[in-house]
Amino acid sequence: MEKLLKPARLDLDPNFPFAAKEWRHWHKMFSYFIQECGERTQNKLRTLVNSVGHNVYEYIEECVDDDTAISTLEKLYVQAPNEIFTRHLLATRQQKAGETLDEFLRELRKLGKDCNLKSVSAEQYREELIRDDFINGLPSPMIRQHLLENKTLDLQAAYDQPSSLDLAQRNASF
Repeated sequence: MEKLLKPARLDLDPNFPFAAKEWRHWHKMFSYFIQECGERTQNKLRTLVNSVGHNVYEYIEECVDDDTAISTLEKLYVQAPNEIFTRHLLATRQQKAGETLDEFLRELRKLGKDCNLKSVSAEQYREELIRDDFINGLPSPMIRQHLLENKTLDLQAAYDQPSSLDLAQRNASF
């Protein structure tokens, strides 16, 4: 049974666009494999090293235990999503031609996972909604892109940043 659960060798570039998704899947398969082996897995670090390619091994070669190695790989592959950008993707996603309502809703739910939603007050929620609509409603793609590059951004900063860019653009055109 354990041969069936043994994960494929992890040889993943951390800069790959879907690295986090691939890592989470591989890590889950590796965890199931370790559980299935039970007592026969005396040294989890050795099993981990045996399950990764040489490019991945470079990141964990100095780790002294499996927990440190897994933690190192987790930090490497799973980056905190850009809240501003993921909310923009969710807010601007439209149903595609030929896409069923079920498919569209599934895609919206996937996008919503990265939006970093948390319990906030009604006032803070209102400010976030206004900030998101402010960014989405800007006519300048350059200014919108500049704002979407921020990892976090409150409404005042969302207003201040394009105001200075807009002023610079207007001064340059005179």
